[in-house]
Amino acid sequence: MIRLLAAALLACTSLASAEDLLHRLTWEEYLGTLSHWCQKHPKLARLEARGVSGQSMPVYLLKITDAAVPAADKQVCLVTALHSGPERTGATGALALAEWLLSDDPLAAETRRRQIVLIMPVVNPLAMFYTDRFRNEHGVDPYTGTGRIGKVLDAKTLSLTKPEEAPELAAVLSVIDEYQPEVHADLHGTGLQEYAPNQLGTRRMYRGQIMTEVTGGAYSNFTLRPWDWRVTEAMIAAGEAAGFPSDRFEADAQRTLWGPDLAALGGRLWHGMPLFYTAHYGYAKYHTMVLTQEVAWEQSLVARMQGLMRIGNGKWGDESAPGYPVNRMRHFVGHYVTATGKDASSRRASRVELWNRQSGFSLGFLYPQTEGRESLVVATTAAARKLVAVDDLPALRVNLRTAFGEKAAGIERFIEDGPEIKLAMEHSKPQLLAAPTSAETPLKHGIGFRLRLPCREPRNLKVRLNGEVHAFESWFADGFTQIQVNVSADKARTMELFFITCSYQPVEKRAAAWMPPKEVQAKYATAKLDATPATLTDLPYGDHFRQTLDVWLANSTKPTPLIFYIHGGGYAAHDKTDIHQHLDVADLLKAGVSVASINYRFLVDANAANVDPPVQWPLRDAARALQFVRSKAAEWNIDKKRVAATGVSAGGCSSLWLAMHDDMADAKSADAIARESTRVLFTVTKAPQPSLDPRQLVEWIPNSQYSGHLFGYKQKTRPDSFAPFLANRDKHAEDIQRYSPMAHATADDPPVYMTGKADKPPVKGEAQTDPSHSILLGMMLEDMLKPLGVTCELHHPMDGKPQPEMQELLLQHLITSKP
Repeated sequence: MIRLLAAALLACTSLASAEDLLHRLTWEEYLGTLSHWCQKHPKLARLEARGVSGQSMPVYLLKITDAAVPAADKQVCLVTALHSGPERTGATGALALAEWLLSDDPLAAETRRRQIVLIMPVVNPLAMFYTDRFRNEHGVDPYTGTGRIGKVLDAKTLSLTKPEEAPELAAVLSVIDEYQPEVHADLHGTGLQEYAPNQLGTRRMYRGQIMTEVTGGAYSNFTLRPWDWRVTEAMIAAGEAAGFPSDRFEADAQRTLWGPDLAALGGRLWHGMPLFYTAHYGYAKYHTMVLTQEVAWEQSLVARMQGLMRIGNGKWGDESAPGYPVNRMRHFVGHYVTATGKDASSRRASRVELWNRQSGFSLGFLYPQTEGRESLVVATTAAARKLVAVDDLPALRVNLRTAFGEKAAGIERFIEDGPEIKLAMEHSKPQLLAAPTSAETPLKHGIGFRLRLPCREPRNLKVRLNGEVHAFESWFADGFTQIQVNVSADKARTMELFFITCSYQPVEKRAAAWMPPKEVQAKYATAKLDATPATLTDLPYGDHFRQTLDVWLANSTKPTPLIFYIHGGGYAAHDKTDIHQHLDVADLLKAGVSVASINYRFLVDANAANVDPPVQWPLRDAARALQFVRSKAAEWNIDKKRVAATGVSAGGCSSLWLAMHDDMADAKSADAIARESTRVLFTVTKAPQPSLDPRQLVEWIPNSQYSGHLFGYKQKTRPDSFAPFLANRDKHAEDIQRYSPMAHATADDPPVYMTGKADKPPVKGEAQTDPSHSILLGMMLEDMLKPLGVTCELHHPMDGKPQPEMQELLLQHLITSKP
């Protein structure tokens, strides 16, 4: 690995004075030290030669533990210096660690009682004592598992392709295979790795030669770190307490990690890569937690490793048994399959078995998750995966009866008592069904499951496994009540599907119920919206996402009249839920009136699709939605002939367009919806635009500004878009004739009831404060309809009469209409 060394590192060591040079450890001193420790501490230390490196130099393993304490409940921590040799402080740091572990320090003594620490200080002795290069005599780098051409440690088979060329690697792998450690800490450091051959001189480091220390990972490979950042932080804190700071990789560099889809960002990413190195061997085979460290000072390494040893000696944050956090074998959204066992060795056996089986498991839970209820489903075989490959809960219940017989009743009751809608599995149904049926053997070492409840002291806690009451452990940690369900080896051998249900009563009173400010709620009638849920919500009447409607169906033995509501917003804003700002749906239902409220495509949607003029989309959507509602008349118990259209502003314009337009039903269409009528019984509108003809508008209201944007003029403001529309009015004559409501006025049009704005007596030809919503627009419509004999009733603040609400007018004329 390339190291960033101080500028002084480039100076030739042969030029430094003898007192400025550090001692260079010899092979004889190294072996003598290991032998001395074993002779001095025969009950604590044992030395083994695990292989033979170049020049017949043994690769030694120093095993440190208290032999007087049984090994069954001990954690195993492996410490290596895979780049020992040129990175000398990694090797000497390992020796300093061993020296501390054999000391009388209380933490060292506790570690010896609770752990087996395996130390391989010099994995590549030829490099350490002779060459100061990374590779062995065959060109193999023990750290990366790379030979002269490609990898010698194959990630797919987890085997050495040329073991004869990598005896150092073989030695390390043999230790991992024998002990299946919980943790593998690989140590690196500074030395002569960047010195050219002609700079090596006496091959002695100079006093004060250091490097930036890092904890838990490697600069080149961000996967060589603990999966839990809290482990790294505990080690860093221990180092800082001893006076040694650590770099935190991408966190300190303030960069995100690299990934294939992010490769285009190049120089903006953290430069480390996810690579398969030797230390990953233990993770791949045994779920060993790996970490690396850069060492400048041996005392720093010892301090940081003491932080790690404390974790192995004690209970991890949310675990009930002591040891390193390595026992979760598979996960799905906060639900876990865990190792199980009465001591460390039995948990290790369970961990290794489950780790090598878990890729064939599939996890799931009842969805959505619900307060007071939790579940976990684990299918461990292909046959079990097929049982949970279901589309709905009724189908699941059938399969559970097949799997568990009468015992399934406990699960069925749990499902019946809850609001969940489905079983959410981590794999899709096709994936579950396609699971290959192989020679799946029963689990030999048991299996555990972890659920976490988001409360402190749940009451009436009940746990069932496959419908039957089952023992469990519970404790509060890490903000959750942890629920651990362990299934013994004998019982696990007889099971393939594990269905855990957990019911409880939380003490905490919490709700995900943020609400807008009171002023906003009042403006948008939030209370009415929540109090009157639709019978059917977001029902599509077209393919576009805006083409949906809500329906409230009145309870009646006879077909009910219906109010068809179209929201306003200039065909550019608002939503069907704004019906509650203008109508009291609950009172309408009590009066025996059903209600529909629609969304429709906006002008922006039409413009994006190059529709000309864009106004045709919202208008034609109103017609289609009305036809859709009528097509459901029999199913929804609606009287097709008693449908009133209503709306505010642009919604009123659409309502009037439907009322005045000839029936758009196509009796010959193959589409049953298109054969329905678009006529309405009457309209009740508030501040609508009955005309979209700019010439007609300015005749009545000189400062008119509405309608240019409806015909494709996209200036920033309505006045800016109205002026060119007026100037080019005749070019749009045909479209105005199609889409302006008044252009369709005839003697057979239904009655019109309208309310509008007026802050002064309305007079034709006078400018208005709100020209787009003035009652003068209603008077313009009245001027056209009355000669045709069509009822046009206007209400405004200046008429000297009580002002009726839209709801009052709707009910008045619907109730009096004949079925």
